[in-house]
Amino acid sequence: MTSAQSETTLRAAGYHEPSAFAAERSAIFGREWLLIGHMRELRKPGDFIAEAIAGWPLFVIRDKQGALKGFHNVCRHRAGPLVEDGCGHTGALRCRYHGWLYDTDGRLVRRPDFMDGSDAFDGTALALKPIAVAEWRGFVFVNLDASAGPLADGLGDLVTATADIPIERYQFFRRQTYDLPFNWKTYVDNYLEGYHIPLMHKGLARDLDMATYRVENANRVSIHRSGAREEGTYQGLFMWRWPNNTIGVYGSGFNICRIQPVAPRALRLAFDFYFDPEAGLSVEAKEKASATTCAVVEEDFPMCEIVQRNLEAGVYEAGPLSPKHEQGVAYFHRLVRAATGGTVA
Repeated sequence: MTSAQSETTLRAAGYHEPSAFAAERSAIFGREWLLIGHMRELRKPGDFIAEAIAGWPLFVIRDKQGALKGFHNVCRHRAGPLVEDGCGHTGALRCRYHGWLYDTDGRLVRRPDFMDGSDAFDGTALALKPIAVAEWRGFVFVNLDASAGPLADGLGDLVTATADIPIERYQFFRRQTYDLPFNWKTYVDNYLEGYHIPLMHKGLARDLDMATYRVENANRVSIHRSGAREEGTYQGLFMWRWPNNTIGVYGSGFNICRIQPVAPRALRLAFDFYFDPEAGLSVEAKEKASATTCAVVEEDFPMCEIVQRNLEAGVYEAGPLSPKHEQGVAYFHRLVRAATGGTVA
């Protein structure tokens, strides 16, 4: 693997030019396995999860046989939605615009009052556009690429890095979302280095032994470890998984984040918090732990906004990356360059 010694950041234009965003949308988010939700949201037939990911409206539904099916949430008639964004339940996949009806295999079943006489049509030719769906330890992933490989390959070394964490046992507590005015890579860059922690996160720096902070890049993951104080919230284990997930581990739980590109200068963060029921934590203790994480996350937002502004100012082109502190950023940038064929260089 190339040393970070001589590596530089991505070009500033890649953080705001529409062409760069379009390249990432196609080459990264159109081909990778993306987290969309959890099996707890899909317990019975008719349950669905719907969300727009990098501009693609998608949904996953549990069919009558219990299998998970995924589709673009776009009717083949006039592009209406089949289900509302979020989690819910439906007895029928009926377009909310004109009432076209589909089965859970995506095949068109009925288009009411479409013609005056006989309405013969090919339901398969007018079927919903499918997407791949797979599950890992309770989490549900989708892939828009018809030739996508197995989910395990997409997860890379996240599988081994989390092997000792009893993820299945943990129970969902709450979700916190943020809509933010900067590029998704601006946020990932910030997450992937501890260089800024002593200056910007005084509370987190007190919880961690920053002298022991280390970053290890593996296959599609960057693992951050640090010694932690007993009385602190954090266990000192943070992970990023290509392209857009982060995981923070506590002694009694963890959070997982989805970093969702919305536009060249906009993203949505969705943090889900899970806790170990065997730890016996009170609701107040869970609230405190999740609030502590959110407070640290929110400390980064003003700086990310300023960095985004400065990336667009026309003064900064690229900068050197520290081989001591910014190995994670360097690895992320290599993956972006490789995925986009150097379009975002």
